[in-house]
Amino acid sequence: MSKNKRLAIIVTCTVVVIAALLLYLKPWERYTLSIGINPPEAGSVSPEGGEYKSYQRITLTASPASGYTFDHWSGSASGTTSTITITMDSDKSLTANFVTIPPVLEVLFLDDFSDEAGVWDTYSNEDGSVVYENGWLHLVNYTSAAVVTDTYAYQYFTDFVLEVETKLVGGTDDNWHQVFCRNQDDDNYYEFSISADGYYYVSRYIGGEEVLLTGAEATHSSYIHQGQGVTNLIHVECIGSILSLSVNGHVLATVTDTTFTGGDIGLAASALSGTFTEIAFDNIVVSEP
Repeated sequence: MSKNKRLAIIVTCTVVVIAALLLYLKPWERYTLSIGINPPEAGSVSPEGGEYKSYQRITLTASPASGYTFDHWSGSASGTTSTITITMDSDKSLTANFVTIPPVLEVLFLDDFSDEAGVWDTYSNEDGSVVYENGWLHLVNYTSAAVVTDTYAYQYFTDFVLEVETKLVGGTDDNWHQVFCRNQDDDNYYEFSISADGYYYVSRYIGGEEVLLTGAEATHSSYIHQGQGVTNLIHVECIGSILSLSVNGHVLATVTDTTFTGGDIGLAASALSGTFTEIAFDNIVVSEP
C-alpha cells in the first residue's frame, strides 16, 4: 500500500472517530440545571443553576444559613457532603436539604447522685427511707406508711424541662415513681407519676386535696417499661400553663393548669400493695424549655 493511501485511510478514520464523538457528546446541546433549597430559607447553593454545555462538569457547594446545617442532596444526584460534582449529560434537578441546629439548652440544675453530700434530704423512719447507693438515690416506702417517701432539691424553677431515670429495685410493682414540680409546700404542688406495672397520671394538690388532671383514674401505657430492674426515663415539662409527661421518648399526657407558676422539685415513692416498694432515681437534669 502506498504512503498516500495509508495517509488517506488514517485521515478517514480520524474523521469518522471525531464525527462519532461529536454525535455522542453533542457539544452544541445545552442542558438545564435546576436547584432547590429545602427549606427555602435554610441556605444557598453556588452556582445557582442555569444552562450548561453537554457533558460539562459542574461543582456545586451548599452553604447553610444561620441556625441550619447541610444534611443531604436529593434529586438527580445524592450525597451527604456539602460539595458535589455532576456531569450535565441531561437536564438535572438537585435539591440541597438542610436541617435546623438544635438549640443548646441552658442547664439549670443537675445531679447524678454520686455525691452523698448533695442537696437531697436523706433519712430513715417507720414510713420509709431515702439513701444514696451506688450512684442512685434510693427511696423506700412501706405500704403501711401514712405518707409517701419524698425528698426535695430546695431549688426554685418557673418554666423548665426535667428528665430523670428511675427503676424499681425491690418490693411491689403496684407503686408510684413520682416527680413533684412547682412545689409550694407539702400540700400544694403538681405530681407526675408512673408505676412499675405500666400506669401513669398527672395531678394537682391544693391544701392536701388531690385532683387528677388526666382523667378520673390512672391510665395504662405500653411505653412504660415494666418490672424490676428496668429503667424508665421520665420527661416532664412545665411551661406556662402547659404540663406534659413523657416516658422513654413518648408523650403520655399534656394538660393545662394555672394554679402554680413556680416552685421546688421533688422525688417520691409510694407503695400501694405488698410490703414495700424500693425505687431508685438517677441523672436528674433540669433545663430551660
